[in-house]
Amino acid sequence: AGTIRPELKPDGQVTVDMGEPGLLAKEIPTTLADDDDKAIDKTLIVDGKDWQVSCVSMGNPHCITFVEDIEAVPLAEIGPKFENHEAFPARINTEFVEVVRPDYLKMKVWERGAGPTLACGTGACALAVATVLNGKCDRKVTVELPGGNLEIEWAESNRVYMTGPATLVFSGDALVDAAGR
Repeated sequence: AGTIRPELKPDGQVTVDMGEPGLLAKEIPTTLADDDDKAIDKTLIVDGKDWQVSCVSMGNPHCITFVEDIEAVPLAEIGPKFENHEAFPARINTEFVEVVRPDYLKMKVWERGAGPTLACGTGACALAVATVLNGKCDRKVTVELPGGNLEIEWAESNRVYMTGPATLVFSGDALVDAAGR
């Protein structure tokens, strides 16, 4: 695990080097491919329906599936079925993505252990990698999430860069008991 060194851009956006994606099935982990093969464009049966999925690790496991209409995805219903599918022994984060243009994606995410979330940086990075590997998008894309947009670039160096706003979402004081706990 390296140190995250955010870079502040002149426009106030922040860029972070998210590292290199893990593409082998054993790095996810998933049983959708042999350990030393990629799990890209595989068929996964969830709730009696065939889904074409690609799996990428960004230090945590992601399953990306392409949909025609992101608004039609029954996230609360289908998300847990992906998360707990037997093909993912460590469970999985699932990104549903609508390709609007080769440089613009819409994403909804089901995070393992958390459910639907407004944004997921590692998920946006994983789906950018998956869209390139599936021949659907450019190496630099805008990903629209419910919580806002992120710019993702999978550079030729194999590193993934994420750029977006840095916003304070919470501040508070720690409560400590008399024993200092």
